[in-house]
Amino acid sequence: MSVQRSLQNTQDVAGRRALMVRAAWCIYVGLLLLPFLVLASATELRSIFGVLPGTAHQVDRWFVLTMAYLVLAVPAALFYRRHLWKTFFRGKSVTPGHYLTGMLVLWMTLEVGILVPLIHCEATGSYLPGLVPAIVAYVFFLTLWPIGNMMLDHTGIVEDPQKYQEPR
Repeated sequence: MSVQRSLQNTQDVAGRRALMVRAAWCIYVGLLLLPFLVLASATELRSIFGVLPGTAHQVDRWFVLTMAYLVLAVPAALFYRRHLWKTFFRGKSVTPGHYLTGMLVLWMTLEVGILVPLIHCEATGSYLPGLVPAIVAYVFFLTLWPIGNMMLDHTGIVEDPQKYQEPR
């Protein structure tokens, strides 16, 4: 009876992991496409209402503010994700909820770093240098697709190079 219960618990955990990875992929693809939808909407609105007057000083200020946001917020999100995934670095699996929360924190931080410059560039009609932070954040976002390895057992043992897998 206990073997059967253990088997059922293993199947439940595997099902939750698979469901969480599927949900993470759906969210990832949605966030991947969101900047293009925002860009299309902003372009349409700009064609209707015209370009907002923006001085070179305002464009430079938005560029500096966006870069400062990315420099401060992305490492903070990475540290928070590492905090949520601390069991992974002890050789245990990460719970599906902590996995998705850790990825969402990082993805949303990058998404804000993508969308704010896009909207500002479209509103003012000045694409450089304001678009650079959005491109950098988008490329970084592209490398963070959901894998789900952290939810598997014993992939975070740093001392065993055959089992260790670097988290993404």
